[in-house]
Amino acid sequence: MSNIKRVYVFGLFNSFYDSFYIKGIQDLFGKDKIVYNLSKFPRFKQNTFAVIFEDGGGKETKMIIDSRDTDEIWNEELIWCDVYGKINYDLNKVPADFTSKIIPIGPSFGIKFWNLYETLFFGIKHTLKFKKRLSNPRDYFANYWRQYKRLQLEDYYSKEEILENYVFFVSSIWKKESQTNTNRFNYIKTCKDNSKIIFEGGFAPRKDGNNLGFDIFLISQRVNLKTYFSKTKKSEFVFNTPAVLSCHGWKLAEFLAMGKAIISTNHKNVLPSPLDNNVQVVYVDENSSQDYSDKINYLICNPDKRKELETNALIYFKMHLEPTAVITKLLNYKV
Repeated sequence: MSNIKRVYVFGLFNSFYDSFYIKGIQDLFGKDKIVYNLSKFPRFKQNTFAVIFEDGGGKETKMIIDSRDTDEIWNEELIWCDVYGKINYDLNKVPADFTSKIIPIGPSFGIKFWNLYETLFFGIKHTLKFKKRLSNPRDYFANYWRQYKRLQLEDYYSKEEILENYVFFVSSIWKKESQTNTNRFNYIKTCKDNSKIIFEGGFAPRKDGNNLGFDIFLISQRVNLKTYFSKTKKSEFVFNTPAVLSCHGWKLAEFLAMGKAIISTNHKNVLPSPLDNNVQVVYVDENSSQDYSDKINYLICNPDKRKELETNALIYFKMHLEPTAVITKLLNYKV
């Protein structure tokens, strides 16, 4: 892997989602080896993250990282690549002839990778350079700006003092994800009903005004990212459940990177390594209101267990989900 001479990145990537992995590539090989290019790739669609690693002898390793919420597989990209990293990996959706090529890489989240100058420079340069191939130039450029509005990965690792008995949780209401909404409702209600807990949060109001009957736990307005981030770090514990299309969701990866004690329902998709119950997370039966109450009380009353979970969550993230860990794993899988 140390023999990598050049890294070609397909220029039509989604910088909002995929800057996470570009950071991993740059941290491993340096920015001078990265070339944003179209000519070395097939005519992939916009928002494809395809990479070619070229070593000193001219050997190429072709990689796809599929960071979409869906568990569907891109067929053209799968045939082209040597290794296909899939965030939302469902073995039942993996073509039988390609099970050895596709591997689960676990969730990620959007990060700020480029500073303001770099964001504008690359955003404008690449939008102009690749405009003939862009199906949606406005969205392509907007993703650079969305990337800039995020937080740096290092911000997740910094610690804030946890407030005793304080629990913060804010989440969206999804129109087509009734189980996700119900799980979050049950968690919020159980926290609010617990006299030991100082709870802050609820559901963020939907922009279309249709809150699908969850108005009882609606907050007055959406919370900005920095406030959400700070209050989440101060929370005694956090809650995770599969999100859109039963995907892992950004929250899971964010909570692990923050080193939080996590209460979670079961995951629908495969992880790169299991999150063990009472080791990295505490699992709750989504169909049992009593289990929600029991698990919440368990963490409120056991600060040593919370600290153990926090430590193990961060270890898991750095071992399996950190950008350099993902890129290294994918390269070592074939090289």
